Amino acid sequence: MDEHPSLQRARDLRDRAQAAEVRELLSYWIAIHPGDRIPARAAFDPTRVPLLLPNLVLTDVERDPYRFRVRLMGTGIVEAMGGDFTGRYLDEVWEDAGNQLLVRDRVEVAETGLPNYRYGLSPTPFKLDFAALERAFLPFAANGKDVDMILSVIVYMRPGPEE
Repeated sequence: MDEHPSLQRARDLRDRAQAAEVRELLSYWIAIHPGDRIPARAAFDPTRVPLLLPNLVLTDVERDPYRFRVRLMGTGIVEAMGGDFTGRYLDEVWEDAGNQLLVRDRVEVAETGLPNYRYGLSPTPFKLDFAALERAFLPFAANGKDVDMILSVIVYMRPGPEE
């Protein structure tokens, strides 16, 4: 059995991640990974990562053209964004969604089946004033191959007193 490349990418990202929440979700995703294909959403049990729930976003993937509908949005993300976008498409929330990293990176995950990671300042406006964010986008595929959902963990870093 050949190992799916998403598994090694997740291990590499876990080693780079700074926030404990990002490392924890990557570790859990690795634990539920079947090895030779992308894990299905059905393998994910949110009760196994209860402290992460405020930091999670689950989006459905639609193709031709790519669109991403928010299936669930954690309370920490709702607070940071200044609204709950559950049930809405990202292109309904932001007029220029196709130019936003939060959409472009999801397209990359959907096309490659590989996790995506980002740390730093975000060009997407937030309600709260943060120095940076750290996040990972993790693919799910019911058939093990075609990404149909993306699980995100997002941690907002508040600026320190010297910043």
